[in-house]
Amino acid sequence: MRAISLVVTLLLGAGLLCAQGQKAQAMTDAKYGSADAIRALPLAKLNALLADPDASPYAKAKACQRLAVTGDRTSVAGVAVLLGDEHLSVYARTALEQIPGEAAADALVAALPRLHGARLVGAINSLGVRRDARAVDALSKLVASTDAAVSQAASAALARIRPPL
Repeated sequence: MRAISLVVTLLLGAGLLCAQGQKAQAMTDAKYGSADAIRALPLAKLNALLADPDASPYAKAKACQRLAVTGDRTSVAGVAVLLGDEHLSVYARTALEQIPGEAAADALVAALPRLHGARLVGAINSLGVRRDARAVDALSKLVASTDAAVSQAASAALARIRPPL
């Protein structure tokens, strides 16, 4: 019970949970504004936002969410840079899973050697979601990994890519 009250206290202090029925403040980025404002940006500005060192992680996350819907090959490089980011890798992977064309799958494969742990497993899973047969060689090498999570993820991704025997 003490742990629950501690979590509630932390959430209240962070402004994520409000007492007495008040609404929590909506998150915004000082430069790019609200989620709605970020989602309304044209493709070129979303791509530029990802490269902007002054953009908050919040703005970059919202840009990745939008690029999952509207992104194209011009978005891949900016999104791929975020694959190694502790907080933004999931958003980047979500975008790369949905961006059409070979460039997105190529970016995921190219990132595999520089990723570790959960971010590597996530990229492997994203390749499975894309079902791109060109990833088979890279994933086949990871099946032999000494990291059980990586090996299992690679096997599962290959199972999604390869047709049944």
